[in-house]
Amino acid sequence: MSLNLSYQGVNKIFNDKTKAAVHALRDVSFTVNPGELFCLLGPSGCGKTTLLRSTAGLETITSGKIMYGDTDITTIPPFRRNIGMVFQSFALYPHMNIFENVAYGLRVRKVPEAEVKRKVTEVMELVGLQDELKRNPSPMGLSGGQQQRVAIARALVYDPDILLLDEPLANLDAKLRRYMRAEIRRIQKRTNITTLFVTHDQEEAMAIGDRLAVLKLGVVEQIGTSDELYNKPENAFVSNFIGKMNFFSGQIEGSCDSARINGRPIIVSVDHEKNRSDGMPGTKVLIGARPEQMEVSSLASSNSIEGKVGIIQHLGQFIRYEVTVPCNVSEKTMEIDMPQLVPGIKEGDEVFISIKSGKGFFFPQEVSVNEQ
Repeated sequence: MSLNLSYQGVNKIFNDKTKAAVHALRDVSFTVNPGELFCLLGPSGCGKTTLLRSTAGLETITSGKIMYGDTDITTIPPFRRNIGMVFQSFALYPHMNIFENVAYGLRVRKVPEAEVKRKVTEVMELVGLQDELKRNPSPMGLSGGQQQRVAIARALVYDPDILLLDEPLANLDAKLRRYMRAEIRRIQKRTNITTLFVTHDQEEAMAIGDRLAVLKLGVVEQIGTSDELYNKPENAFVSNFIGKMNFFSGQIEGSCDSARINGRPIIVSVDHEKNRSDGMPGTKVLIGARPEQMEVSSLASSNSIEGKVGIIQHLGQFIRYEVTVPCNVSEKTMEIDMPQLVPGIKEGDEVFISIKSGKGFFFPQEVSVNEQ
């Protein structure tokens, strides 16, 4: 039976005598529920792989605790943690056939031969490679997706308490990634193993995870479901990392749910739940709007901004317009998604863009976000 995996005030500092110390994890505290597929998401250097390696025992944390159920595994050596891990490179043994690759962990544990055959057969059926097992080639004779499933089978065959996946889709092409992320979710739900999945791809994390944690410089910025992070981001960084966000600078007007874009007679209103600024009238804010929360038109309105169409992309279910608008010292490109082509607008045309009424977000001004 799966148990929860929890982090209690975890810090990790890398000390190098020739360089400044790097604080890779900063007071990380959260809990992964039993049987949950939990994604760690963030840009390179945010600490997600460090947290994964610390969970496996491959890194020693500086302070804090890592708990599996009621057991403190912080100081338990890696080979005693009963953790399955799938690496980005798959790390399969080319001199062994796929049966021996999958059976390796069982043989190390001195499992009887009959039990080895039974468990390898079962797990290869689980990952859909029973036919390949009959042929039993070297893993080098398999496709990338098949190699990945062999690596997953090897990690699952000895019934680990926790499954760790370190960017396992990074080396696959786009079409195969989409297929394999569904396969990984299917396999994980069948086994019900508490799973930590590391990725820098927000679409991948949103598609595969029960919940996501977004990290920035070793700090957990927000934890929630895909829907919560997309529709209720806590700050501008999360909003722009989970999906695309267009930003304008502005200031709060009379109502705390409306703001004026600086230097323009334009009022933007948002739902109260999307106001993260908590500012008084006159307070400077960052106004955010996702591409689908904006409109492009050939006609001006009282709340529109003039711009120029750069390129128009046909993306199947919607049409994306890239529109450059003037800002203080240069120009900035906004992305607007429309359900269909807007008649009379072509690349190079002067147009007007606006934020739909009640849409968009207000955030405190942040120097880390490129704003207008």
